[in-house]
Amino acid sequence: MTQGEALIRRVARLRTEGHRPPVALSRGRRLAGFGAVVLGLPALTAALHGRGLSLTSDILLFLATVVGVALLGGVWPALLAAFAGSLLLNWYFTPPYGRFLIAEPDNLLALVIFVVVAIAVSWVVDTAARRTRQAAEASADAQTLASVAGAVLRGDRPLLGLVSQLRETFTLQGVVVRQDDAEIVAVGSPGEPEIRVPADDGVVLVLYGRVLKASDRRVVEAFAAQMTVALRQERLSVLAEADRMRTALLAAVSHDLRTPLASAKASVASLRSEDVHFSAADRAELLLTAAESLDRLDRLVTNLLDMSRLQAGALGVTLLPIGAEEVVPGALDDLGPAGRAVVTRIPDDLPALLADPGLLERVLANLVGNAVRYSPPDRPPAITATTRADMMEFRIIDHGPGIPASRWEDIFLPFQRLGDRDNHTGVGLGLALSRGLTESMGGRLTPEETPGGGLTMVLSLPLAPR
Repeated sequence: MTQGEALIRRVARLRTEGHRPPVALSRGRRLAGFGAVVLGLPALTAALHGRGLSLTSDILLFLATVVGVALLGGVWPALLAAFAGSLLLNWYFTPPYGRFLIAEPDNLLALVIFVVVAIAVSWVVDTAARRTRQAAEASADAQTLASVAGAVLRGDRPLLGLVSQLRETFTLQGVVVRQDDAEIVAVGSPGEPEIRVPADDGVVLVLYGRVLKASDRRVVEAFAAQMTVALRQERLSVLAEADRMRTALLAAVSHDLRTPLASAKASVASLRSEDVHFSAADRAELLLTAAESLDRLDRLVTNLLDMSRLQAGALGVTLLPIGAEEVVPGALDDLGPAGRAVVTRIPDDLPALLADPGLLERVLANLVGNAVRYSPPDRPPAITATTRADMMEFRIIDHGPGIPASRWEDIFLPFQRLGDRDNHTGVGLGLALSRGLTESMGGRLTPEETPGGGLTMVLSLPLAPR
């Protein structure tokens, strides 16, 4: 738990206490105060009766008891103690004894002062307790706003963080953020009552499950204002990410798409030239160069289109039972002569896995192509298949230079060529696309170190139900 989250939880507890009825002290302390009146005053009366103390001493002792009751239980137990104490003093300690009469004016004045002082002390104690409660609520509000403006907004999804913390802070049933009648974020479930708090830019905060006090509404309005800022921040982040991707794409395709296109165009232009007469072998070589360049260009464009479909959530996936021995040969054939050097260890008795055959072939071709690129000529890459629990694991093993474990996740970022030896190996989408396609089929793609040096990519996909 982060420091900001811990702070919010402490604030939520304070605010939950603040939502209780506006009393000075807790219910338990008030009950204890009434108990002290019921038990303490009779006990004090019994202790003082017949001792022969002066009325002044008796009044002071009763006044001390009332002050103690006020400190313990607040104003109402103290008022009861003052009233009951005045009656007991009048009955047992003020002449004529045994009657609710006061013969001497001095005694009457003393009892009146006793009652006034007891009430005043009770009121002061209760007011102090109320001020303490209000200070705690104000402190909770200040901490809430500070955490809203700082820790939550620094998260990856500030708007969702704000909505979640608002619901927790005020113990709401649900919170919904709307903009122009469109739902942006929702946490919890609808309920009654429904409270709407408008903010800027057409943003409306809808709260369910609690009637808010005026002081609480001010805090919620501050939340709403911060949510508007968070919404702008998230949209700016999306635009910034899109701009970064577009810049990286333009930088990558400026070379990687133009190179095969230029090669194919040069080959075709040479063949069309009437000034040079090529032999049959030269013509075949030029045609092969053009075909390989166009194939490479086709793969680059296909990868770019598939990555855009993945990011837009528009990639079609059809999961079918398929055997590993069916899809691996097709992936190796896509690599041409380089695929024939790959060592395969695929047992014949493996169960079927559940995957999209076309997408799985694409993933395997990308992974094996990477392994071929980085493996030394005398140690070709290998591909194996095994089962573990309800998953099938393909391992694409190379014996190249490898990548430090601290950089493993970086290789799955788009437009990265981590460890590439040249700038002629594509736009850096192969592994990013492979992981995206694998996850779209319900699988996982993770790297691990090859024993003896190199990198192994582990492709895990679910087995087909039997």
